[in-house]
Amino acid sequence: MTATTSDMKGKERFPLAGYLYLVGTALFTALSYVFGRAIDRSFHPAAITFYWFFGAFVCSVLVAAAIPSQRAEVRHLGKYTKIFIYSSVLTAVGAALWISAIKTIGIPLTSFLMKAQTLFSLLLGMIFLGERLNKWETVGIIVTITGGVIVAYQREFSLLVGTIMALGAAFFYSSLSFTVKKMGQKLNMLTVANLRALGVSICLILYLVATGTLQAPGPVDLAYMALGGITGAYIAKACQFQAIKLIDVSRTTAVLPLESLFVVLFSYYIFHEIPSLIKLIG
Repeated sequence: MTATTSDMKGKERFPLAGYLYLVGTALFTALSYVFGRAIDRSFHPAAITFYWFFGAFVCSVLVAAAIPSQRAEVRHLGKYTKIFIYSSVLTAVGAALWISAIKTIGIPLTSFLMKAQTLFSLLLGMIFLGERLNKWETVGIIVTITGGVIVAYQREFSLLVGTIMALGAAFFYSSLSFTVKKMGQKLNMLTVANLRALGVSICLILYLVATGTLQAPGPVDLAYMALGGITGAYIAKACQFQAIKLIDVSRTTAVLPLESLFVVLFSYYIFHEIPSLIKLIG
């Protein structure tokens, strides 16, 4: 085998573009945590999630109108039906749990606990997609899981509830990644992100109207919700979905602990919040 052939295979196995998309995912997701933390805590989590994703959808419409390739996808929306339904429901539940966790236990701890996606995605990828990891990737994931166990250990009841919410959100987001990998190989990932934002908005507005929990936010909170949705639900997820096409699901989540570093830095410098030493070690 020639050196050129070996280099090409190495690039196919560990595509640099895929990992760059993951860095973008981590950065923009961390920014969304900041906006989520700044929102008035008296707001119903489902109402926050609705405005969050509706802001992402409005942004996606503007982007789709400006990019010819996105406008062309409108003629092929029929092939997106299944992924539209699955991704919308999984995201609506996961996002509501995620917002609730942020309000209950704060953004640094929620971010750390969301790394449980690594374990859930690893199991789903290995069971249903036949994915395998090399030795060093396995070691990295074991370290990540060990840290997650340390972070997840709680004694106070309110913290325990918040922890369960965060772990539930991690499971639903892992299921979302698995669904995108399974169904979206031949689809445009930006269009998937656009439709997902629309679907979640529809699911949540129906829920809010049915339960009478729809609230009208003030201009500042509305801006935070919209910015959180644009950075987290749109830009970050579009980056992650594109990375999933290039890299195995288990690898995409194994690299995402970088997000926690961004979150801790933002949390410390903006809100002056930082987890306990044992949580940081985890």
